[in-house]
Amino acid sequence: MTAPATGSRRWILLLAAALLPTAPLAAQAQPAGAPKSLLPDDIAEPAAPQPGTVEGAVQMAPSAPTPLPGFEPLPTVAPPPPPPPEPEPTDPLAELAGPTAQPERAGPLSIGNGGYRADLFTGSDARFLTALLARLDRPLASRWGQILLQRALLTAADAPGPINPADWVSARARALVAIGSAADAHRLVSSIAVDRYTVPLYHAALLSSAAAGDPMAMCPLSPLARVLTESPDWALADAMCLAILGDDVGAASQFDQLRRKQQITAFDIGLAERVASATGAGRRGANPEWDEAASGLTAWRIGLASAAGLEIPANLLTAASPQMKAWYVRLPGPALESRAGFAADAAATGAISTAEINRILAAEADGLNPAAVGQSPGGRLRSANVAAALPDRIAAMKALWGLAPANSAAAYGWKVATAPAAARISPDAALSADAPALVSSLLAAGIVPIAERWWPVLASADSDDRAAAWGPLAAASPRVPVEGGLYNDWAKTVPAHRAQLLAAGLEGLGRGKVGPELAPLDNDWTRALDRAVAARHPGEVIVIATNALRGSWAEVHPDQLRRIARALVAIGHAPEARLIVAEAATRG
Repeated sequence: MTAPATGSRRWILLLAAALLPTAPLAAQAQPAGAPKSLLPDDIAEPAAPQPGTVEGAVQMAPSAPTPLPGFEPLPTVAPPPPPPPEPEPTDPLAELAGPTAQPERAGPLSIGNGGYRADLFTGSDARFLTALLARLDRPLASRWGQILLQRALLTAADAPGPINPADWVSARARALVAIGSAADAHRLVSSIAVDRYTVPLYHAALLSSAAAGDPMAMCPLSPLARVLTESPDWALADAMCLAILGDDVGAASQFDQLRRKQQITAFDIGLAERVASATGAGRRGANPEWDEAASGLTAWRIGLASAAGLEIPANLLTAASPQMKAWYVRLPGPALESRAGFAADAAATGAISTAEINRILAAEADGLNPAAVGQSPGGRLRSANVAAALPDRIAAMKALWGLAPANSAAAYGWKVATAPAAARISPDAALSADAPALVSSLLAAGIVPIAERWWPVLASADSDDRAAAWGPLAAASPRVPVEGGLYNDWAKTVPAHRAQLLAAGLEGLGRGKVGPELAPLDNDWTRALDRAVAARHPGEVIVIATNALRGSWAEVHPDQLRRIARALVAIGHAPEARLIVAEAATRG
């Protein structure tokens, strides 16, 4: 392999690259106006907000077995607040040192901002957890299961042994990318001090920075990464970074060498050259042709195309995997109209929040011709929220729900998007025919207190409407009764597998037994989950439990859901367990 460059000029360039601060992820991979947090967050109600009603509040459950405020309140006496700490002097040159986080306790979340406790993974074996995380290759069946896992993987928790803590960060980041949360993975990896990187972490950094559309983040790492990993991908990144830094001769040499070895496709090399040219530094103004990308999209192609301002053909995006569509929605480069087209799919996975899909659709509508806004998804969402007449608001929601085939991921994503609008509709017996859809929309975003207000007003409603609303509500709210007759009425209206999932989930939640007896499972997964619960290892329980939610709801065995619900309740995550079971009653 040819050395990158020689002489003092090369060392100056490398030193400059190593000192470049990594741009904040929020600035790299979010649309303008998006919040700094890259996780599903709160939805503001029109009335005064109640604790524990929405995505962010539900996901902030501590690892200790204490129910969240707003769900099962316990009488407490608040201690007096501690005196504010003295402000520490700041070093104006500190940022020039680059990232400083240590992998022993890395992550953007803590118990105070949506994460979990620092002892989340204490006592667990990182080798076992890493093997489980490596099995994830797509978003989970459950949006709420994925949100739970995302928050666990992004929590600044003590790294479990015995592997290198940097390798544990790598495993977490690769799992986040695999389930569609590339921007979150990039945020995690890019915070780690460069001198703590291992070969697996270098690979995770390349993957996550590409999928998040931030190729510049590769440049402080590429000189050493290319040598240590001996990866042609890092060699390509290093060539691109040399061009960005102004070393055209060194970059041209590496690009030509990669073409001769044919380890990288000509299309991908052209993308790297195009990014360098777009910065105004590289002199090879390549014009890659998408016809050459016959193998489809990759993290490199999606991220670098976004950074270079290249439009990805619609047929390639349509054929992309669910996680790639989730990456794409959060990229800063593509047109809003294109990103909005996949926002519902991303919301269904939990990769973006209710608030975020609302912002994307609103921004897309603002850029349209005024005459076309009314029929656009963003325009309909606006009508669903603020139309003067209640029938018009409900009609707008129905129009959005009808944009995708029934029971598809996108259909559930539109339910997520309309949750704030559904929260603005007061429960009324006159609206009982619309109650089941409104309830499922509210629960898709975790707005349980408003959803459960529909149950009393359905007491005198048509039996079919009451039955349709009962299933998800019984799972999400302990205030809704669980009875055999109610279950049987509901079960007649849904597929058999969905009915079995709810019966199993309710039993796991401790709500009693309804429906036919379910055959229990006994395998390596059930035994591993039981051991983790008995050992009080909450992070391990979350990883094992969500591993059973890989794929689709059709692949989830009823007894798996029963055990998942029971395990999450045991470690203090009953609110999340209820929402997972309620989701199964809607999508299973």
